[in-house]
Amino acid sequence: MPTNTSIQATELSRRDVLRAGAGATLGAAALGSGVRPALAAPDPDEFETWLADVDNYDGIADERGTAEVTVAVGAPGNDGDFAFEPAAVRIDPGTTVVWEWTGKGGVHNVLATDDAYESEMLDDAGATFEHTFESEGVSRYACLPHESMGMKGAVIVGGVVAGDAPPAVDYGDWFDEVENFTGTVDRTGQKLVRVAVGATGNGGYFAFEPAALRVDPGTTVVWEWTGDGDAHSIAAADGSYEADLTDSEGATHALQFDGVGVSKYTCPSHAAQAMRGAVVVGDPMESVVDVPLSVSIVGGGLLAAALSPLGLAALLKLRGTDN
Repeated sequence: MPTNTSIQATELSRRDVLRAGAGATLGAAALGSGVRPALAAPDPDEFETWLADVDNYDGIADERGTAEVTVAVGAPGNDGDFAFEPAAVRIDPGTTVVWEWTGKGGVHNVLATDDAYESEMLDDAGATFEHTFESEGVSRYACLPHESMGMKGAVIVGGVVAGDAPPAVDYGDWFDEVENFTGTVDRTGQKLVRVAVGATGNGGYFAFEPAALRVDPGTTVVWEWTGDGDAHSIAAADGSYEADLTDSEGATHALQFDGVGVSKYTCPSHAAQAMRGAVVVGDPMESVVDVPLSVSIVGGGLLAAALSPLGLAALLKLRGTDN
């Protein structure tokens, strides 16, 4: 459309002015040819490719569970004070990232590769710029004057796969007919995660959602019944745990997973509908995880007690269950 073309031309012109201004301050050596440095081309290793020349990048800083995260602008790195620190950070959706200038390395800005956000060119110590990330995904950004020197960063929102992704899990043919399986959902960093029982999938309400998830050792997984798709139950493929058949909406079954490995499970009543799931604990191994604590619970009050270590011990004792 003509209107869109006009807007695009105006934006490019403004960016060229910014580039020219930065060049007058920093010199031609910092900006190269004057053409905006090319971004990493999309490929399966796009995240690592983007940060390949960032010498202060040493992994993703996990800041999930924090409402506001600060990133230094003009931190030591890339042969001067030309770095964002941390270079890559993982956050929850809804988290605000605050970039704070150190006042070192000259003038810097923060510019998203997709132009979703952009700060002014600043060099004042203590100056800040912030952006709230609402949706899951990977946002790459750079300092325009120093991008060619490696002053780049990334914000990973939610559990999407990025450079810190562990090796892929080989489930064999376990998920071959499970239509709602789209990969292993990362829920590491959380002490409690939930799985819906009777979610939409496999031709009806015959799915666990998410079908596969990864957690840290010691995490409690709570399966919660939707009340849809008739009665459902849970049974581990190796027989190590099970939950009774029920169709009660809000019924729950809680397990704390210890050890490292892969635990596969199914709803026996709907095996023909491929109602199957899996919990990956830590890095995948051939052995199935040890599950020392298993409690079936209906109702929020008992669930809250069971997820407290002392409450769980008391509940097990009352039920006559060995730890």
